[in-house]
This record gives sequence, C-alpha cells and structure tokens, in this order.
Amino acid sequence: MKHCDACTVDFTGDMARCPLCQNELRGEASPAAFPAQQIYLRPRRLAVEIITFVTGAILLLHGFFSYLFSWPIPIASASAAALIISVLFINSAILHVPRPLRLMFRYFYIMLAIALVWFVATMNHVVTMFVIPITCLVSLVFDVVLLIVLRAKAIDEYAKYLAFDIVAGLLPLTFIPLGWAPWDVLVMVSGLVSLLVLLGLLVFARRQLFSEFGKQFSA
Repeated sequence: MKHCDACTVDFTGDMARCPLCQNELRGEASPAAFPAQQIYLRPRRLAVEIITFVTGAILLLHGFFSYLFSWPIPIASASAAALIISVLFINSAILHVPRPLRLMFRYFYIMLAIALVWFVATMNHVVTMFVIPITCLVSLVFDVVLLIVLRAKAIDEYAKYLAFDIVAGLLPLTFIPLGWAPWDVLVMVSGLVSLLVLLGLLVFARRQLFSEFGKQFSA
C-alpha cells in the first residue's frame, strides 16, 4: 500500500503522487479497491470513434452525391442534419448508458427534432399533420402505460419527462393558426390526449407531482 508522509494517508492502487497534496508516495503498490474505469470506457470510446468516422464518411459521400446529382439543398441539408442528430444520440447512449426507459423518452425527442428539421427544410405539411402528432401521441401512450405499471415510481423518477411530453403534445396545436395543418384531426387529438394526461396527473397525483418538481427546482 502506498503512503503519503505529508497527509499520513494510505492509498491503494499504483499511484506515484498523493491525490491530495501531490507529494511523492512511498511503499509498494497494492490492488485498488475498484477496477480501473478505463477498462470499461475504452470499448465504448472506440465504438463512438468508429461510429463518428463512419458518419463523417457518409456525410462526405452525401455531399459528393448531392453535388453530382444536383439534389435540392433543403433536402440534402435536412438529411445530413437528421443523420448528425441520430448519431449524437447514439454516441451519448453508448458513453453514458442511461436507463432503458430514459432512453425511450429521449428517443421520442430525437424523433421530434428530426421531424422539425425535415419540416423546416421541406415545408411538407405531412410532417406537421401526421409525423409530429403521431410521435407525440405514441409518447403520451407510453407515458400512460408507464404510469399504470410503475404508478408512484414513474412520477418520482420521470416527472420532468412526463411534463415535457405533455407540453410537446400541446405544441402541435400551434400548427393550426400558422396554417401548417390543413387537416387538423391528429393535431387536435394530440392536444386532447395531452390535456387528459395532465388532468389525470393533477387529480390523482397532484401532491406527489408538485413535490417532485419542488425537488427538481430546489436542487
């Protein structure tokens, strides 16, 4: 075990200097209490590097073929942005390994971000009339199932995600006055389901919900 004469502290592991005072340690190294984190991070970082390289190569080919075949700039830009957003999400999931349910919540947000990028680039109302409302509805149904199965635990651990899904489900209503949803049935359904989920939370779990948000903001 290594020993620091200045701090009079013993350390496991093969360290050359004291992490507290940087004084040179003396003694024989002994196994650390925890395995080296690098052992676990190295494969993940390698995977991220490989994915990043492949993505860069795809983007270069994408730009080459876009120029060669004169693809419309909005379409080419939206495709590239969607690929970048997806890869950033995948890399983050590989490095940080969030819980599967958190991964599902975030996946819905990535889908919404890609849909919004595609709409801005193409101004195709199919995105605002179908893709975005359907994505919001699927996420809200996922929330309801989660609340039924996990009950109070769902609010304790995923309150901010539930709130974000409700807000996201209401936002498509803004497409109607903007003229982005000529057929507004799914947009209206998305807003209605969001309000129903909000009403259910306020009626059946109001105290727990407010308490959880109080913790979030106080932290």
